[in-house]
Amino acid sequence: MNHTAFFEQVKSGAVAPVYLMEGTEEYIKQQGLVQLCHKLLPEGLEEMNLTDLTDPDGDTVIAAAETLPFMSEKRIVIIRECSLIVSSRKAEDEKKAEMILGYLQHVSPSACLVFYVKGKADGRKKLYTTLKKQNAIVDFSPMNDAECAGWTMKTMRRMGKALDRPTADKLVFTVGHDAALLKQEMEKLAAFLEQREQVAAEDIDAICTRSTECTVFQMVDAQVAGKNDEAFGLLSDMVRSGEERMGILAMLLRQYRLLYHMRCLMDERTPQNAQASLLGVPPFAVARTQQQARSFEKERLKRAYDELLDYEYKLKSGQAPQEGCAENALLRLEGILRG
Repeated sequence: MNHTAFFEQVKSGAVAPVYLMEGTEEYIKQQGLVQLCHKLLPEGLEEMNLTDLTDPDGDTVIAAAETLPFMSEKRIVIIRECSLIVSSRKAEDEKKAEMILGYLQHVSPSACLVFYVKGKADGRKKLYTTLKKQNAIVDFSPMNDAECAGWTMKTMRRMGKALDRPTADKLVFTVGHDAALLKQEMEKLAAFLEQREQVAAEDIDAICTRSTECTVFQMVDAQVAGKNDEAFGLLSDMVRSGEERMGILAMLLRQYRLLYHMRCLMDERTPQNAQASLLGVPPFAVARTQQQARSFEKERLKRAYDELLDYEYKLKSGQAPQEGCAENALLRLEGILRG
C-alpha cells in the first residue's frame, strides 16, 4: 500500500498486526510511525508499551511481541534495519529468519510489529516476499506534484495559514519534493506572514530557498532572455552551494528538451491543459515555459537540445573533460541560440 492508504487505515483504527515501512521519503515515513504510535498507545503510557529494537535476534523479537501491554490494548515493537530485509549476509540470519517467519503466522493479538528500514528494503529477501503476500508493506516513495501540493495545503492549514492550489504548486516547484525541506520552508513562510493568513506567490519568492531544479529553470529563463550575466551568476551560486556540475548539466538538458517539445506542441496548437500533462510541467509554469519556447523556432531549439545531448555523451564516455562542463554548456547554447 502507499502512504496515503496507510494513513487512512491508521485513522480508521483498522491497524494490521505487521507492517514494513520502506521508501526514500524519510520524513513522511517517520510521521507515519508517529501517527501509528499516537493511535495505538495511550497518552502518558507510550514508553511502557513501546519496544524499539535494531536488528535483533528472533528470540528478542518474539519476547517483546509476547509481552503484554500495560493499560493498553496494543504494544508496538519497532524492528529497525533488520538484516532479514536489508542487504546482509550474516551467518545467523537463517536461524533468525526461521524464527521470525514462523512467528508471523501467529502474531500476538496485542502486538503490532513494525519493520522499519531507511530507504528501500531488499525485495529478494524471503521475509520481504512474505510481508508482501500479507499486504503489510507500506511504500513511502517521494510524492508526485499533486500529492506534494495537497500535502502542503493541509500542512499550512494546520499552521493556521491558507495556501491555494496554484500557490501550492509554485511552492513545490520552488522548494522541491522533499517533505522535510518543504516543512522547513512552510514554517519559514508562517513566521514571515505573521498575522496575515493567505500565502501569496510573492511570499515564496521572498523567503523560500530554491531547489536546483527551480534555479536551473530561472537560469534558462535568463539565458533565453539574453541575460547571460544573470544566467552565469545563478550557475555560480549553484556550484558554490555544492551542486555537481554534471547534475546541473542533466537538468539543463531536461529543460531544453522541455522547451523543444513545448515548441512542437505549440506549433501543433495543443491545448494548454494538455501541454502541462504531456510535459509534466506544473500548470503555473506552463505560460513561462511557452514564453521561453516562443523565443526561438523549433529547429534552433532542437539543435540546442541535440548539442547538449551529444556533449553529455562525450563527458560520460571520457571524450571531454568534466571540469567546467556546466559553464561550457551555457557557452555552447549561447552560440546556437544567438548564432
